[in-house]
Amino acid sequence: MRGSDYLLLVVLCAALYGWSAISGRPLTMHEARLPELAREMLQTGQWLLPQSGGRPWLERPPLPHWFIAGSDAIFGRTDREWIVRFPSAVMGACIVLLVAWMAGRHFGRTIGLLGGAAMATMFELYQYASLAEDDIYLAAIVCLAMAFFVKAEFSEGAEPPPVSAKSLLVRFFTWRRWEVLGLFVLLGLSNLVKGPLVGTVPVVATVGVFLMGQRKLSRISRYIWLWGWIVFLILAIAWPYLAWRRYPGIWDNWMYDYRGQGEENFQFAKPWWHYLLMLPGYALLPWTLFAFIGLFATARAAWHRRSGFERFLWCWAIVPIVVLSIPGRKHHHYLVPVLAPWGVLSGIGLFEASKVLFNGKGPEWSRRPWFGLLVFGLPGAIALGAFARWIPGPTWVTIGLAGVWLVCVWLFYVGLSGRRGGVVMASLLLGMVVAYGWAQSIAAPSSDNTAADMRFLRQVNRLVPSGEPLMINAATYTLDFFRLQFYLPADARLLHNLTFLRDQNITSPQVYVITRARDESALRQLGTVREIVQSEKTRRETSPLDRFTLYKLIFDPHLRRYAVPEHIGVMEAMQRKEGPFCGPPLE
Repeated sequence: MRGSDYLLLVVLCAALYGWSAISGRPLTMHEARLPELAREMLQTGQWLLPQSGGRPWLERPPLPHWFIAGSDAIFGRTDREWIVRFPSAVMGACIVLLVAWMAGRHFGRTIGLLGGAAMATMFELYQYASLAEDDIYLAAIVCLAMAFFVKAEFSEGAEPPPVSAKSLLVRFFTWRRWEVLGLFVLLGLSNLVKGPLVGTVPVVATVGVFLMGQRKLSRISRYIWLWGWIVFLILAIAWPYLAWRRYPGIWDNWMYDYRGQGEENFQFAKPWWHYLLMLPGYALLPWTLFAFIGLFATARAAWHRRSGFERFLWCWAIVPIVVLSIPGRKHHHYLVPVLAPWGVLSGIGLFEASKVLFNGKGPEWSRRPWFGLLVFGLPGAIALGAFARWIPGPTWVTIGLAGVWLVCVWLFYVGLSGRRGGVVMASLLLGMVVAYGWAQSIAAPSSDNTAADMRFLRQVNRLVPSGEPLMINAATYTLDFFRLQFYLPADARLLHNLTFLRDQNITSPQVYVITRARDESALRQLGTVREIVQSEKTRRETSPLDRFTLYKLIFDPHLRRYAVPEHIGVMEAMQRKEGPFCGPPLE
């Protein structure tokens, strides 16, 4: 791989993920969680234990929040979609470059470029490199850990000397190569992204199966290292221990997640074979066929060469899927950290397919650009025109898509006729960049079920007078309040529940409150209520009572006030347990 090769991949990532960042597509409720917690970190200086409205929000460790805070330090604000999505794009690009490096190192420059391009455009990676969510951070750390392992195992002179029982004891204390130390450090850091052992288990399982399959104690002994495991344990245990000491209730939260308790765990409960469908039918698209061609192309070497890179690639591609299939709770985004080996395999599959594509069989005229335009280009463009009414966006968008289709078909056949693989791949990538950009800017927003809520928030920003207190009810039993916070003024106050409107520190005679329409009767117990504006349709509503509504509340002058509870637990903050209340619960 050359420096220019990596630059080409960076440009591709910038076009893919950069467009997503500036598309204007609103943040999802899950996306808004990271920037809002990071914003509170910046305000309070509480860098280790994330908080939401002063409540402990320990759903995730702090590492991804630090990246968002770093983006704020670079750009000076965290209230724009592109700013909070920027770190995810960087993480996605890092994964692409690491995949290209590993593929190019072991299979040559062409497969390195193909593997990197396939990784960049693989749907599941593209999706999370375009979102401000923590899965892409875990994927980057896992991929980097594996790159350190690859460097340690497959570099020149990586074969360790034979060991005896005595030398094994000595080696337990002696220094290792820096790549081995890096692996242990990254294993530890993986616990600071999504929770204890979430990133560690797939890496350890993959490495363990690969090393045990070699049946060489000298290879295994490289990782039987006191200081490496001490570094790992310190990094892995430090944050959970700190969180537990400060908030013992976090143990209940871990049990809620890891033991599969709670309604959302039943919602995500899937059969053991779920990923056998999701991987080829969703995550690997559009390269599924080529990924499996690459898998079979490396099968012989993987079977016969116990210490070979192909054997490791098979372990990395298969073992994590088996591990992830054991728990009942499954979701497609759990696949993001284990996609990298499939990027390498896709590169191999594309290279094998190119041999067939350029073998010269068939009449020469069938490989000419005019033939491609007549047989594929024009019929495709006509079909787009015929179905224009069902294609989201104005007419000029459909015309543009038809034009891009014609250009891509022409480029494909120019490359085919001249046996120029780079031109063929460029035609495919051009089409994918445009298709993904269209989906981000036009298709997704047109079908977005939060569009009405976004209009509602713009109305709130216009209707609430400057300087008037604005409150957001966090007890909505969804994470939507994070998105409400993101798009409302920074001084909007988050209420743990509506009883906190009786906080004795609230001295204003009136406040504006955003909550569900069904909460109007509860607000009337506090004073005079007037509906200002209501969302036309709220995401996942089951009735109009679920819609977000802005109320003006004029407090009853005789309303009894209370001191807010001193402690809000982890389970209570995440609405997995009711309470506490500021005074008696409202009916």
